[in-house]
Amino acid sequence: MIAALALVVVLTASLGVAAPQPASNSAATDVCAAQSGLATWGFKESFRAYISGSIANGEWMTSGDISYSTPAFTLSALTGEVLFDDAVGELGATGSIRFTGHEGILDTTIADPRLVFENWDRLVLIVDVMGTTQEFVPVDEADVAFAEGDLAAASWRAEGDRLVIEAIPLTLTSQGADAFGTYPAGEPLDDLALSLSVGASCATGIIEARASASAPLGPLVIAAIVLAAVVAVAGFVVVRARRRLRR
Repeated sequence: MIAALALVVVLTASLGVAAPQPASNSAATDVCAAQSGLATWGFKESFRAYISGSIANGEWMTSGDISYSTPAFTLSALTGEVLFDDAVGELGATGSIRFTGHEGILDTTIADPRLVFENWDRLVLIVDVMGTTQEFVPVDEADVAFAEGDLAAASWRAEGDRLVIEAIPLTLTSQGADAFGTYPAGEPLDDLALSLSVGASCATGIIEARASASAPLGPLVIAAIVLAAVVAVAGFVVVRARRRLRR
């Protein structure tokens, strides 16, 4: 009976949804890849309001490839490589955001952000953190895994030759909480948006692959799974019966 159940599991898995396998971005064997793009991120709206309000009476300054226009920071000139056969790689920008307030007691800089794609569902925002926290604790940490992004919950679309991934939920990690010193781990941050250059055919292919991979099982597929299970169990019963007759 155990062997029959194992066969059912195998047959059921064989009818599952495959991981996205986008078409290549050239006639050769190269997979779709993003090597440049930009990101927009508000950091955390309530924190910006606090910094610019009458309590902290502070401000923020940007440098390098990072700029600000209400209500978000823009990380331009993202470079690196993300391969979309399995959505692994990283893109980064050079620059910083410096938050100051409370007459210099709060002075924290977040610099050189990197977006690391770990798979189709998860990315990690890595930054360097320097300065002092709101509690006047000095900090100087490089390569802090600052926040986690939920790519599965984001909105994906093709826009010409660009792959646009919007409304990516970000949450503060324990490392980010320790380095930043204002919020606990798990604190929601502002959503992140990405616009990546991948080529027109690749952008469309990635979206189609994700759509097909995430589509729910239809009635025919469910019926096929049930039928496979019935056939597997029936076959097992027949084999056992024949063995008993031979004995």
